[in-house]
Amino acid sequence: MFQNIQPHILDTQYTPRAIQAADYVVIVKGGKILMAGKTTPTYAALSENYAADLTQPDYLLSIEDHSFFFFDVILTEKADFSYQNLNVLRTMQPQWLAFTTATAAHLANWYSQNRFCGRCGQPLVKGTTQRSLICSSCGGEIFPRISPAIIVGVKKDNQLLLTKYAAGYDRYALIAGFVEIGETLEDTVRREVFEETGLQVDHIHYYKSQPWAFSQSILVGFFADIAGTEAYTTAEYHSDEAELSVAKWFDRDKIPIDDTTLSLTWTMITDFRAGRVK
Repeated sequence: MFQNIQPHILDTQYTPRAIQAADYVVIVKGGKILMAGKTTPTYAALSENYAADLTQPDYLLSIEDHSFFFFDVILTEKADFSYQNLNVLRTMQPQWLAFTTATAAHLANWYSQNRFCGRCGQPLVKGTTQRSLICSSCGGEIFPRISPAIIVGVKKDNQLLLTKYAAGYDRYALIAGFVEIGETLEDTVRREVFEETGLQVDHIHYYKSQPWAFSQSILVGFFADIAGTEAYTTAEYHSDEAELSVAKWFDRDKIPIDDTTLSLTWTMITDFRAGRVK
């Protein structure tokens, strides 16, 4: 999966340090990230190409000898520097740099999206002992946000239910959704499956999880059995047409190969296809 970057080890502890020429820099704008061609720009490359004030970096994280920093500035596109959708990182090489850049962008977006206190409206300042933002007026303190979301592979005998979204990602996927306040993960599985297909599930069991910086989430994968294999037919689906354009059962040996196994979704689909999930 995307986060499998061994033997590299990601260090997200808040241990600020001085920026060096070879360190990587993350600059975000409107949900996009500034790229130098097909890679993450270094501090040296930005300093050579831009006259902007790059003297107040925010330390994000590191991976071995490489540190990542965020500058709260907007740079114009020029030459090889352009703002690109975060999804470009899914195919960037090497994979350790792609995953680390995505994780750094998660933190950079958190910094850029939290400038003022939600309680009193005063500017926030960076914490000095841990990664937080503090209001010097009312004392409010916030920490990086991670939104939990579930992905569920719904099984019926030797079949798996695949879906396609009505908009956005246009390949086959599994049912997914964010956890709501007051829900357990299992309750989210039941609700999302029912809301999107009208089906009910039982025998819910955990598979794996994945940090997913593209939606500032932690994805939690489950498999579940349809409740009563004879209880529903395709004609009885109550599909959410605003959410899904397709909901279709596939025999194990006829499941399409529609994406890479970088995502939790397609790792789950691949394991079911290969018989590693019964």
